[in-house]
Amino acid sequence: MVPGEELSGSYLEAIQRGFQFARELGHGCRPVHFLAGIAEGRGPAAAALAAGAGRPLREVVTAAGDIPTDSAAYLHGQAQRAAVSLAGSLGQRPAAEHLLVALIDQGIAEVLQTLSRAGLDPAAIRRTALAGIGAPAGRPAVSLPPLPPAGSLDRPPLPVTELDERARRVLAWRHDHLPLDRLRRAGHRQALSRLERDEASRLADRLGLDEDQRYSLIWHHDAAVEQQVAVASPGLAGSPELRVPRQLRCQLLLDRADTIQAATPRTAAS
Repeated sequence: MVPGEELSGSYLEAIQRGFQFARELGHGCRPVHFLAGIAEGRGPAAAALAAGAGRPLREVVTAAGDIPTDSAAYLHGQAQRAAVSLAGSLGQRPAAEHLLVALIDQGIAEVLQTLSRAGLDPAAIRRTALAGIGAPAGRPAVSLPPLPPAGSLDRPPLPVTELDERARRVLAWRHDHLPLDRLRRAGHRQALSRLERDEASRLADRLGLDEDQRYSLIWHHDAAVEQQVAVASPGLAGSPELRVPRQLRCQLLLDRADTIQAATPRTAAS
């Protein structure tokens, strides 16, 4: 898409319906909600999703007990970027069919399981969606953009057992030597938390770790520091949410721009 070009039509409508569906369920929006949003629209993608022998996708998603209820912007954002890229490669504006192909090629378990529960064959659905945008049935899977680092946005951090062992040992030593007895007010706690997050980031640099390791280390180390502060000085304990460094906050806000744009209705005047 050219800079400044607005998302519209069946693509934006499917995304908006997906967000609305998630809100109705009281859940965070995930790729599977976009799938239901596509099914309730018009066009080849919606027709393909309505052709199953089972229940409508909305009913399948509502009844499923194994779909997480938390938001997964890192996943549906990836699918959106892949859909826009697919449309661009074909010289087209993004449509629901591009989004459906991206969701299937993304291969998220909740999407594929939902299709199966609705009596739908993902491969057949993909062929129909590709035909709807004039692409050959055998077109290779779309190229998925990289996910944000584990431990950032709403992407879960790596499990502790997968963290670099050298980094874990260093941070464990720091856990045992925190100056908890010197904390007197909230500003002290904030300064300590900031210092420890920065140290975890510098440690990742020294060890040459990747971004998944870096932000997961920051996430787990910050949580451990907050837990120790809460025990030692309950009155100073902060929010359980991770307060990421300013540089990371700016990066993540920029990464989310396309997701926010796609989810926000546009007027002709804007």
